[in-house]
Amino acid sequence: MDALTLLRDQVDTAERLLQQATEGITLSQALWRLPGSTANPIFSIYRHVYVTEDRIIHRERAQPPLLESQGWHERLGFDPAAPWAVPEHPDLDACRAYARAVHDATRAYLAALTPGALDEEIETPRGRRPRVAALSLMLVTHKLTHLGEIAALLGCQGAKGFPF
Repeated sequence: MDALTLLRDQVDTAERLLQQATEGITLSQALWRLPGSTANPIFSIYRHVYVTEDRIIHRERAQPPLLESQGWHERLGFDPAAPWAVPEHPDLDACRAYARAVHDATRAYLAALTPGALDEEIETPRGRRPRVAALSLMLVTHKLTHLGEIAALLGCQGAKGFPF
């Protein structure tokens, strides 16, 4: 298996696991906070995962993120000055729709990517890195890290966290 096929498979696996873990959650569960906790609610974490993915993919394409170009700011109640804040009227269905749109854009980007492009050095917020390292970190590791956080928050509520 080549690196690009592996990256595509890992991106799809991370996406599938996150969607399986969150498919049955209610808005109440998504907004829940453990008393005294400083952890963000699931809603904010889930939205953060896709806002980040959206920005990464569209920066690579030299395009504005879907958050801006398709009006998701308004639909999600997203305030870039307070990215972790829960909007006054949180819409979990809109958040899920945004996640699908972002993942579709990610899959289209990865489908068009050539194996040689993976080795190219790109500028990231953490300096220059090979494209494959940056994409793996932000599209796989980042998503799976937050999946663990979401699973723990679901477990604290007595719900099933991981889908397995």
